[in-house]
Amino acid sequence: MIKDATVRQTSPFNQSVKLLTFNTWGLKYVSKHRKQRLEAIATRLGSASEEQYDIVALQEVWCEGDWETIEEECRELYPYRRFFKSGIVSGPGLALLSKIPIDETFLYRFPINGRPSAFHRGDWLVGKSIAVTILKPHVANALPIAILNSHMHAPYAHSGDASYSCHRACQAWDFSKLVKMLRRAGYAVIQVGDLNSKPESLPYKLFTVEGGLVDSWDACNEEKFTPNQIAQMQPQEQIELAGTTCDSQLNTWRATRRRWEACRLDYALVDPNNIKSVNASVKFTELMPAPYSCSYSDHFAYSAELLIKSKEEAVVPADNEDISTKLELYRELIAEIVEYRKHTIPFQATWRKYHFFGSLALVFILHIAVSFASIEHAWLSVIIMFLSTIIGITGVINGMMWLLGVRSELRALQEVQMEVEDIYASHQSDRK
Repeated sequence: MIKDATVRQTSPFNQSVKLLTFNTWGLKYVSKHRKQRLEAIATRLGSASEEQYDIVALQEVWCEGDWETIEEECRELYPYRRFFKSGIVSGPGLALLSKIPIDETFLYRFPINGRPSAFHRGDWLVGKSIAVTILKPHVANALPIAILNSHMHAPYAHSGDASYSCHRACQAWDFSKLVKMLRRAGYAVIQVGDLNSKPESLPYKLFTVEGGLVDSWDACNEEKFTPNQIAQMQPQEQIELAGTTCDSQLNTWRATRRRWEACRLDYALVDPNNIKSVNASVKFTELMPAPYSCSYSDHFAYSAELLIKSKEEAVVPADNEDISTKLELYRELIAEIVEYRKHTIPFQATWRKYHFFGSLALVFILHIAVSFASIEHAWLSVIIMFLSTIIGITGVINGMMWLLGVRSELRALQEVQMEVEDIYASHQSDRK
């Protein structure tokens, strides 16, 4: 945590908290105009003449140089800042800027987060996490705020193994457990970030039903739209009426997407007992100035204005949700995990195991072949040894993924399933 000498002045109790969440698309070597875009984002956030926010939650700040730029530009307006560390490569990409003093922080790393074999996708390597920041009361006697910022595992297909729907569902389960604990501890909980989950998805239902949070966009917009209705809207209407932040045709990096692909993945979900949403809108929809004239990121930002209750008015969360709704949700999550364990885990384990043992056998055969090849042609033995080395290395790597990666993933899935089964059995007994 970094704290400057500048402190925030005491405000009237009824002063609202304005929040921004923004996926900045800061992939090194992959994101186009990354450095220029992040500099432009930093300049806008750090400018007193631009729209002001009390809390800014950022995702995909993968490069420390970009964070240093943001920190330098925002130092005066945001005296309290935090950049979170995790993973093998880069880190989770999560950062927070705040005008409200930070009390404490911690990082929860998802135990289920992709597979090491999908190194080209990066989710496992960066260590996707939940960055929890506890803020001090923004005004005297107000509830302290707990910000949970995350960038959950991305989907790489609409269905099947590459959709990683089971992994996101398990991450959402962990999210909901943390949310419930913090709400019971007396914090005003706000969950933000690029959650890579559409409003009708299983993870979203876990956030709202199990976690007990409400969507700030829905709280500020009475009219709700189905995915089919959103698909029929004009791109500008999709943003203004449906709050779409991703895959909009108005985003220069996603201009070729079809209109029905526009969706809402970036959220501010809040504790309905102690937080009132008074305004919500999509931000950073403008283009950067020339010569770039492109969108600031492949996502638009999302902003919510919130009122926080005082400690005297605080409401302790009660489990008022319809038990039958929760039981149905638990069954859906268990079915998702069981399906994954039944098909994906055996497939991943079997072919990696066969590859490992097959590679060992082939390396043994090739070593025998070298002795015969060297008699006929010396250069042929070099080629065989080279092939043997490649086959041996890939076989050992796959063997380690089978022995360590797949087994670890299976046990983590079993743990989540047992947790869900425990609470399912508890609710079942309460109904009797």
